[in-house]
Amino acid sequence: MRKKIIIISSIILSIILLYFVGGIIASNIVFNNIFNRRFSDSNTLLEPINKIYKNRDDYINLKNRIEYDFYSGNNKLKGYYYKNNDSKGLVIACHGMTSQADSENLAYQNYFVSNGYSLFSFDFTAHGKSEGSSMNGLSQAAYDVKACYDFIFENNLYENNIILIGHSLGGYGVAAALNLGVKANYLITFSAFDNPYDTMLRYSKNSMGDIVNLTLPTFYLTSNIKYGANNYLSASEGIKKSNIKSLVIHGANDKNIPLDDASLISHVTNYQNVEKEILVGVGHNTPWFSTKAIDYVNDIIKPKIEELKNDKEKLDEYINSINKNETSELNENLFNKINEFIRS
Repeated sequence: MRKKIIIISSIILSIILLYFVGGIIASNIVFNNIFNRRFSDSNTLLEPINKIYKNRDDYINLKNRIEYDFYSGNNKLKGYYYKNNDSKGLVIACHGMTSQADSENLAYQNYFVSNGYSLFSFDFTAHGKSEGSSMNGLSQAAYDVKACYDFIFENNLYENNIILIGHSLGGYGVAAALNLGVKANYLITFSAFDNPYDTMLRYSKNSMGDIVNLTLPTFYLTSNIKYGANNYLSASEGIKKSNIKSLVIHGANDKNIPLDDASLISHVTNYQNVEKEILVGVGHNTPWFSTKAIDYVNDIIKPKIEELKNDKEKLDEYINSINKNETSELNENLFNKINEFIRS
């Protein structure tokens, strides 16, 4: 009997050990494959899906800029400054994960520059022309924003009216940076998440399915060991502490960061300093474009690119035929609201 108990106990302990060791290994694989890598570079802009939108040469007001280098930790980041002599304020614009400053974000950057604002955009760590083989955690976005803010202040680019704006990772970054001493007058976020832990869990489920639920204890343990307190650096807490006037925008059909899950917009209920805007029929990407533009891209262009992906000549011909005015059309009603928001 005693021998039987020992055997059963050993089996149980082995199962527990395998669960935790296997879970830790699996969690690390998820973190490394999804988050700890380089996300974009200059060549990314040459991919077919990124060539369907207007580029910087298509925007007259974005042709003249000054490029700067500044450091976030050990990595040199690339910044882009568009100066308006009679500026209404300085907009600090931040792109989403896998994107970069000179991608589809140019459409809303052009809106602000064309309407009399100076603008400073930059590439996050491990994105675009910035250095870094990995972000080493989503909270890096907040520290990159802080580094950008400090550079602007130290180099006399600062203006009395500061507007922070960002999409997804960038939306999180500009809001979470408020915890780190960044000061601004207005905050605008698109498709933003609230904190790294909830978001890593959401992306892991999107990638691997509900099987992730079986490893939640090890997922929690591994992420906390790997990222520490930064795992919970919260965008909503930054908004709450700073009391900044904020406009939080989210697509009702966002499947990457659903409204009822890890989203920033679900964490700012009853915040007196926050206005919320839910965009019906809009998903996670490019929520600043009109629904007509979004539908054109999703229903017509993307399927056609998929159809022609193995025929480079025909694909290039098709890409060149696309009307970029239609793919890059801003949501006029949304930007009327944004304009009223930053003038109030």
